[in-house]
Amino acid sequence: MKCAMYYNNRDIRLEEIPVPKIKADELLVKMHACGICGSDVLEWYRIKKAPIVLGHEMTGEIVEVGKNVNKYKVGDRVFVSHHVPCNTCHYCLSGHYTVCDTLRKTNFDPGGFAEFIRIPEINVDRGVFPLPDEISYEEGTFIEPLACVLRGQKTTHLQPGQTVFIIFRDCSMLNWQRPQVQALWW
Repeated sequence: MKCAMYYNNRDIRLEEIPVPKIKADELLVKMHACGICGSDVLEWYRIKKAPIVLGHEMTGEIVEVGKNVNKYKVGDRVFVSHHVPCNTCHYCLSGHYTVCDTLRKTNFDPGGFAEFIRIPEINVDRGVFPLPDEISYEEGTFIEPLACVLRGQKTTHLQPGQTVFIIFRDCSMLNWQRPQVQALWW
């Protein structure tokens, strides 16, 4: 299969790698769209793991289902979360999922910028979500960034009528939300 292999910000190569083999509790998803996260372009953050297939804001179609998976079927349109929490540790039980050790250790294989992605058992259990027909694959790539925004709003207890100041690191979302926000770019 083809993938976009990241070596550094100026060296991303289209390469051939084997299609991942799934186990009995896993899924194989054909990628249809994948967003580019701000973390994907932070060279200082990614370079130490290179070469690597990046991409985690991914939507696609299930093309293979492990024999123990009953919740999904071939042909299902899905959004897949790359990191999932354990839901049992102290942090998860107190609503602080982002500091869960399991969350930082989970991921799909090899990354969203590949034709096919193996979805591990823990992600199948709590990180695969049906993508409704009325949402395109491209629109579905905004699910994870939007979830981050909603969690941030929930955490800060925003109320109607309050004023917020939004700082963008890049302009990718600005054009999409121009009427709703005023931003300072850097």
